[in-house]
Amino acid sequence: MEGLVVRFLKNHFSMYAHLPKEIYVLAFGKIMTSMGALIWPMLTLIMSEKLNLNGQTIGMYMMMFSMFMGPFYLLGGKLADKYNKKHIIVTFDLIGNSLYFVCAALPISMTTLYLLAIASVFQSMEQPAYDALIADLTTYKDRERAYSLNYLAMNLGLVMAPMLGGMLFNNYLNLSFFINGLADISSTLLLLFFIKNVKNTISDSKTVNEYEKGEAGSIFKVFSKRKLFFLLFIISGIAAMIYNQFNFLMPLHMEEAFRGSGAFKFGILASINAVVVVIGTPMVTKKFSGVTDVRIMYFGQLLESVGLAFFIFVNRYFVIAVVGIIIFTTGEIFGSISKTPYLTKRIPETHRGRVLSITNSCAGLIGILSNYVIGILIDYYTFHTVWIIIAAIGVVVMILYSIYLILDKKAYPGLYLE
Repeated sequence: MEGLVVRFLKNHFSMYAHLPKEIYVLAFGKIMTSMGALIWPMLTLIMSEKLNLNGQTIGMYMMMFSMFMGPFYLLGGKLADKYNKKHIIVTFDLIGNSLYFVCAALPISMTTLYLLAIASVFQSMEQPAYDALIADLTTYKDRERAYSLNYLAMNLGLVMAPMLGGMLFNNYLNLSFFINGLADISSTLLLLFFIKNVKNTISDSKTVNEYEKGEAGSIFKVFSKRKLFFLLFIISGIAAMIYNQFNFLMPLHMEEAFRGSGAFKFGILASINAVVVVIGTPMVTKKFSGVTDVRIMYFGQLLESVGLAFFIFVNRYFVIAVVGIIIFTTGEIFGSISKTPYLTKRIPETHRGRVLSITNSCAGLIGILSNYVIGILIDYYTFHTVWIIIAAIGVVVMILYSIYLILDKKAYPGLYLE
């Protein structure tokens, strides 16, 4: 039996062999961070159950969080293209993560939300540097595996974190803040001491494709040559509107359907999400390594929409939610292993940080603005009705992705010859 397990693990994770050692350091740090991620999955429940806010108010605060973070995310992208990415990550992480310890020492109140908003600013400023760093450390042929490993590592840490967060939610929420901060600080110190010299390894035709070569000029010049990206921004924003319901609508629905145990049951769903990612990510990455990334994004979005549609039928039957989250998570895997590699293969290396930050900011802004609308809807309509609306939006996204695939093939024919 032990031999079978060893062989399974070896075959399952062998595709991540021979990546730069810095990628493994980043992956281990991501595991540590995710193991302590007890707060953000429970944020909507903190606002509804601890602060007694209604759906519309929760949606408004989530929207304000995003709008507050957006400009700093863009600033982080500019800094990532100009300065040492490691220094940016370490500095902003240490400042932002220290605020979790402050939250742990204070009673839960509106002040807690404001401190989390400030912490999120620093986290948003370091994220473009983190995403661009992975691209800098890998060749374009290894990039899907590197991003896949990073995504896998994040979810490996999340296997138990949401369930633990749900268990601590009612009586020991302050302890959750302390654990969250400790895990994040540990990850930052790992990066500080074990990634010595961060250099951009992209330098020749062996490591970049024809669309990645550096360009002079502003970010506006880069986008003027890539007008197709504006359609991608719209699609990504609408898709984010759907995906965000995993952390917004779903926990509120669980609390309404399973009074008294909603936080714990949502923690179970989030842990199932992580387990499916850990098992499925290597399989999907290996199986679909030769498939065009836009097609992978399309299929991922289809599965996400179908999975969330199952929640239309969740009343008090938790098993339906379990089936839905498994389908949703499978779609999430397809999307996560393809979206960032898609961008890095089509933008000049000199502008990676800024392009990634702008793309994610647009998606995040539209997605969070939708939470305000969803918050209003759940105050006036049933969760059943709101989930139907989410499913209809998913159909719209599928139509837009079909159009985008045709246009992308015309714009980047060289990437379709491989």
